Amino acid sequence: MSLDTSPEGLDATTDALTPDVKLKEGLTTRLLVIGAGFIFLTDSLFFLPTMASLRDEWLLNRLKTAEIVALAVTAPDSYGLMGGRTSELVRAAEIKSVTILQDTTRLAVLSESVRGPIVDIDLESQTIGRSLSGVLQAYAAPQGRYLRIVGRPQTNAAIKLEVVVAEGPLKDSLIRSSWQVLLSSLALSLTIGALIYAALADGFVRPMRRLTRAIARFRNAPTDASRALVPSGRTDEIGQAEVAFADMQDTVRQAFLQKDRLAQLGMAVSKISHDLRHSLGAAQLVSERLASVDDPVVRATAPRLERALQRAVNLAQSTLTYGKARERPPELELLYLADVLDEAAEEARSGLEVAFSHDVPNDLEVEADGEHLHRILTNLIRNAAQAIVQSGKPGSIRAFVDLSGACIGLHIVDTGPGLPKRVQDNLFMPFTGSGLSGGSGLGLAIARELARLNGGDIVLVATGPGGTGFRVDLPRLMGEDAEAID
Repeated sequence: MSLDTSPEGLDATTDALTPDVKLKEGLTTRLLVIGAGFIFLTDSLFFLPTMASLRDEWLLNRLKTAEIVALAVTAPDSYGLMGGRTSELVRAAEIKSVTILQDTTRLAVLSESVRGPIVDIDLESQTIGRSLSGVLQAYAAPQGRYLRIVGRPQTNAAIKLEVVVAEGPLKDSLIRSSWQVLLSSLALSLTIGALIYAALADGFVRPMRRLTRAIARFRNAPTDASRALVPSGRTDEIGQAEVAFADMQDTVRQAFLQKDRLAQLGMAVSKISHDLRHSLGAAQLVSERLASVDDPVVRATAPRLERALQRAVNLAQSTLTYGKARERPPELELLYLADVLDEAAEEARSGLEVAFSHDVPNDLEVEADGEHLHRILTNLIRNAAQAIVQSGKPGSIRAFVDLSGACIGLHIVDTGPGLPKRVQDNLFMPFTGSGLSGGSGLGLAIARELARLNGGDIVLVATGPGGTGFRVDLPRLMGEDAEAID
């Protein structure tokens, strides 16, 4: 079975592995529902006031009709509303009685007996609260209830009219109006909600879908740089999320690549170390035979050769476990720092014409693992010498100690070109970059690990066009702290 690695195939694979989002659970549906819901809720706040206004208008219309009827009955020759037309108005308004009130006088213009409960309404004493409660009472009105409306006519404010009407038409009118308001509010809510969704879809929903698909692609292939999200350049929260996710992609991708590189390197080093150990063993036997030669030059150099071969054998042996180097615990001993520094400088500058000097006292002792300290100093001095040689300019390396602090501070300072800015932040991380052409980025990481195993540390003091300085902190001997304070 073959895997389709084309862009179309990868898109299909990503879509297949991305969880489906149901329509009712999708962001677009929620956005539309929330927008329409809030608008509908806002409209509903005005529902009762609207119905109260319609109720008050209905009551006023009945009072006006009663006024016309009263005028027609009391002045028939002037208004010409006698007979059938007046009866039509009364029937249309379902008016049962009309009474004129003036002081203590009551004049019945129209009177028809009613049977049922009557609710009194004084239009002059109507308030917003009474209008709202009147709407609710009208919705719950029983069949056959009547309203007694009292108010002043427009033609004569000195009198009042008392009108008795059936409440059923008011209830029916309010119910019809309620449905109209409800349907219009629903249509308005959906329309405005759809407009809000259309306005936000391009600026919010689509970018979120793009970011979601990018996350799914990254989950399926975290090391594939060709499928990485490219930020759109937006400056809002979505743009910031895109930038943060893009940075996270790069960080995780580099971590995966470094992990794979370490695994491959570990496997290769394990194979090399297995064979190299035997070759170094044979070279060690030759060096032991050289030590028995009478030549004074050979006798002087043979011990150093034996120590170098022994360190190489130990290092090769330590890489055979799980394909990576595991540094052994330090074996502490008293060492003259100047002697260790001289030997490390000679080995580190082998083949490199770079001057080296130091002013470390010959009697200054440190307690450390001799092999570890030699490797630390060799790495630092070799890096400095190689940087000077690669710059093509003359330079030198100097070492000195600072005994004023809580630790013995051994400074290694060069006059090279300085470290590039790109490697300064991750200087002691393996494989994150090297300031040297062709460097692996392992030397300083190994040196710091060894320094910390011995209770010390390595610190970058300064770097720039004028050179670079490192400080190796080494623990003081017992009793030296008190002497330094004195």
